[in-house]
This record gives sequence, C-alpha cells and structure tokens, in this order.
Amino acid sequence: IDYAPSTVQLPGGERVPFLFNIKELVAYFNTDDIGAGTEMGGLFRTPSYRTGLFLDPKGRGGTTGYDMAVALPGMEADGGEGQDELFAETNKVFQVTDGSIEMAVDKADPESGEFSGVFVSEQLSDTDMGSK
Repeated sequence: IDYAPSTVQLPGGERVPFLFNIKELVAYFNTDDIGAGTEMGGLFRTPSYRTGLFLDPKGRGGTTGYDMAVALPGMEADGGEGQDELFAETNKVFQVTDGSIEMAVDKADPESGEFSGVFVSEQLSDTDMGSK
C-alpha cells in the first residue's frame, strides 16, 4: 500500500482526514507464525494528507495554484513585518514525517492465509502544508 486517504471518527464523534500508509515499514513480530495473538509493530514514513496538488481555499498549493491569495501583497509591501507574518501561509511545502503502528491479530485462516485484527497508528494527519 502506498497510501489510502480516508476519514476516521475519533472518540467523541469528531471526524478527521487520515492518510493510511505504511511506506518503508519495518515490522517486528512477537512470534514466528501469524495467528491469533500475534502482535507486530514498527516505524514508517508517511506523507502529509495534503499532497502537492492540494489547493487551500484561497487557491494556493505546493505545485499548482497561486503563489499568494489576492489582497495579501498589500501586507507584504514593506518587505519586512508583513512578509514574516504571511510566510507560512504562502510558502506551501510537502512534508514526509515519521509514524508508528502497532497491530494485533484476532483471527487467522491458515487455508487462505488471511488474517484480521486491530491496529493503532500514530502519525501526523495534517500540517496545512507546513503552516501549522
């Protein structure tokens, strides 16, 4: 899996964007065979939910869109204070960060090789393309 964009519901009902990814995962197992009770986990690299082609509500993006939104040049006219305030908003970047995952197998079918279980993944969901 490269990645799978989805929405997850947090305890309390809030829904947030989530980019499921296990790129470059090196998983460590607690047993030699995969079966009920097997646990595994490890570290991986994950891209930002908002990729380079994502445009914010003002049409700014990492690889497409406007460099800055209309009316912002006036705040940057002095070349100093206004520029610093808006740098993070107008300088969009694509970030790749570290994540970790832990998985536990509940059921396994030796005939098909399929197994099911639960996982907990910890990774950044959204950095607003570098401005957060």
